[in-house]
Amino acid sequence: MKRNKSYNKSLCMVMTAAALLMPGLASAVETLTPLVVTADRVAEDPGRVSADVTVIERKQIERSQKTTVADVLRSQSGIDVVSQGGPGKLTSVFLRGANSGQTLVLIDGVRVGSATAGSFDWANLSTADIERIEIVRGPQSSLYGADAMGGVIQIFTRKGAGKLRIQGLAEGGSYRSGKTGLNVSGKADNGISYAFGVDGLSTKGISAVANTAERDPYRRVTGTAHVTAPLADGEVELLIRNVNGRTSLDNGFGPSDKSNFNNKTRQTVSSIKLSMPFADMLDSSLQLSRSTDISNGSDPLTSFNNSDFRTDIDQLSWLNHADFDALSLLTGFEWRRDKGFSSSAKLDKAFIQNSFFGGASYSADLFAASASVRYDANSASSNKTTYKFGGVLHPLDGLKLTANYGTGFKPPSINALFFPNFSNPNLKPEESKGWDAGLHYVYKASDAALGFDIVWFDQRFANLIASLAPSYLPKNVNKARTSGLELSARIDWEPVYLRANWTFLHAVNSIDGTRLQRRAKDKGSFVFGTDMAGVNLEVQHDIVGPRFSKTGNRKLMKGYRKTDIRARYALSKQLALLARVENVENKTYEEVSGFGVLGRAWYAGVNAAF
Repeated sequence: MKRNKSYNKSLCMVMTAAALLMPGLASAVETLTPLVVTADRVAEDPGRVSADVTVIERKQIERSQKTTVADVLRSQSGIDVVSQGGPGKLTSVFLRGANSGQTLVLIDGVRVGSATAGSFDWANLSTADIERIEIVRGPQSSLYGADAMGGVIQIFTRKGAGKLRIQGLAEGGSYRSGKTGLNVSGKADNGISYAFGVDGLSTKGISAVANTAERDPYRRVTGTAHVTAPLADGEVELLIRNVNGRTSLDNGFGPSDKSNFNNKTRQTVSSIKLSMPFADMLDSSLQLSRSTDISNGSDPLTSFNNSDFRTDIDQLSWLNHADFDALSLLTGFEWRRDKGFSSSAKLDKAFIQNSFFGGASYSADLFAASASVRYDANSASSNKTTYKFGGVLHPLDGLKLTANYGTGFKPPSINALFFPNFSNPNLKPEESKGWDAGLHYVYKASDAALGFDIVWFDQRFANLIASLAPSYLPKNVNKARTSGLELSARIDWEPVYLRANWTFLHAVNSIDGTRLQRRAKDKGSFVFGTDMAGVNLEVQHDIVGPRFSKTGNRKLMKGYRKTDIRARYALSKQLALLARVENVENKTYEEVSGFGVLGRAWYAGVNAAF
């Protein structure tokens, strides 16, 4: 009971701060708003989009000084992020209470993740080359197909623009950590834009198992090339991105401390995309891509930990978009092949999915409406049809009311269908249906802006796959329901700003009423910052409520608070000094029962741009 009062007190403090800042708002003026791409698979005015979308721009990422996208997502509403033992260890993201494999992850339109495990490991995704992140909450399978049950998170990498720009970063700090990066970008006179980047991180880290002395180090190197060239009236875009990681691990079945268990990972994205307008109102794009996920575990003391898995996701996407001002039409076709190989598990299987989809949206001054439908034919499991309806109402300037209803699905993974002795070829796809309703308000002034969002949501999941004793063969046996309320607010009043959000989540197993593991009942994040005289200073305070680490309400993990402080000082237009302290109070807490987290950590660095 005391813990809940503490959370409510923090929430009241944020609301009080908002009330004190609001009197400074002046008369409203029009400003340009960035377009949203992921919600409708086309660039769209946010005012016409019914889906609950959060856009994280490059400036916000740089201010946060976070080194991984997962750490950026931790402070977003409706998202739980858990890591099994510090930097480089398996990291999962739960969006609105959905399982980690029920959120589709895209990098520049390319589907990523492990086809064998059926989910994406966020541990190695660096922020160094990221330009923007878009989070779309709620079922989105009607446009994106498999896995988009909880929503879609799309990461956009940097593109070149303007004159040649060279940017470098060097940083060091606690746990014998070091980070370096170099990015070169620009646009040539012939219209070819380019962005090349490389960054590396190394740390001695902590022991993956809590309360032991042996450290489990981690190293990561990321390289990216993003080139766009004009072609007739359109353009061709090439992306190549490669991440190599190496981390030491501890036995996750105890967990127990081990000094010889290592894992090497490689995540690669390659894509070529042709975009071409055929008329003033019609454009088409064709994208051919491959994402590769490789994981090799080695342990000279225990052969059980030795493993090798490689998965490839090949995809061809064809989109056609017709825009008639108020009416927008989208049609598309996708072909996809998921392939998994493991010599240690004697696994070599693949399945193919063909998909057809279409969407329409209509927008007027006071309202907008959208609908989409998709058919997915899968060579290894049941075919699925999904749909979604959305509406937007603008009763007042700056006020947007939204409502959505949609369905989603996730086909069984390659492991669930084909893994020797632990699979079931008769599995059905997991299914979901859900709705959300929101109130969104934005008020902009000459020197200030205010915005807040309130979203209610409810989603039901069926045919969930679980492996139960005594056979431990996967079966469609579980049901779940997630519902809740997401609150967020943002205030900009030069030279200070405030970002705050709070999520109330009820995520339960519908069969026995127990809570879903590792989802906090309530959580919030508050960022107070200032830009003044070349100094950017931010204080972030995160609060996470109690969770159960295991199913069946087992292994209760207490709630916790954590504060981070970061500063950036611009010595000149070309040179800036960086410093931050994470976990200022040196709090001890758990994200997964039995696994460690970083204590207080100090970092300092320099950023140069020419």
